[in-house]
Amino acid sequence: MERYSEVVGLPVISADTGKKLGLVKDVIFCPKKKEIKGFMLERKGCEIYKRIIFLKDVLNVGRDALIIENGASIRKMHRSENNEELKEKGEIRGLKVYSKRGSDLGVVKDIVFDCKTGVVEGLEISDGLLQDIMKGRSLLPLFGKVEFSEENIIVEKEAVEEMTQTGGGLRRFFKIKAEGSDYIEKRLYKGSCNRKPDRSIGQYAYE
Repeated sequence: MERYSEVVGLPVISADTGKKLGLVKDVIFCPKKKEIKGFMLERKGCEIYKRIIFLKDVLNVGRDALIIENGASIRKMHRSENNEELKEKGEIRGLKVYSKRGSDLGVVKDIVFDCKTGVVEGLEISDGLLQDIMKGRSLLPLFGKVEFSEENIIVEKEAVEEMTQTGGGLRRFFKIKAEGSDYIEKRLYKGSCNRKPDRSIGQYAYE
């Protein structure tokens, strides 16, 4: 699985020549199919066309680079062109998310998707900076009926019930820290119970 935030900014490398062919600027998302269709590259200088790589032409998306076969995988498209792959391009980050019952779930901060199929598996939801710090963000799975508009996303209650925490935030950090401290204290206490007086030197010695 990949995250939008991890893919944007990656260099695009040709497998044939090893040369850098550009940088990923954005993803192309189709709201109707809930799929990532491809990637948009940064424009060079005064280019009047968009440079696009469709998902089917991507060999691999790694941690440090997006690999394509060669420069022929990059499509040049003018704004006037009517391409079916781009027809339903939509922006998803920053949209408000509501349940069908009217509950405000937060704002989309990241997108989790399968780089092989393009299927968007979930949305990383922020409930505000303070909540992100304390609890971490929530991962909302995208199954069932999902309604997209230019401003909002409406999801079924089943998806809401399956929301999970991603990072855990400070609350999880301090919980782990506290559990670690308890473990150390228990080990020290157990060790102290196994000691007996060493009268020859006036110290305690372990058995």
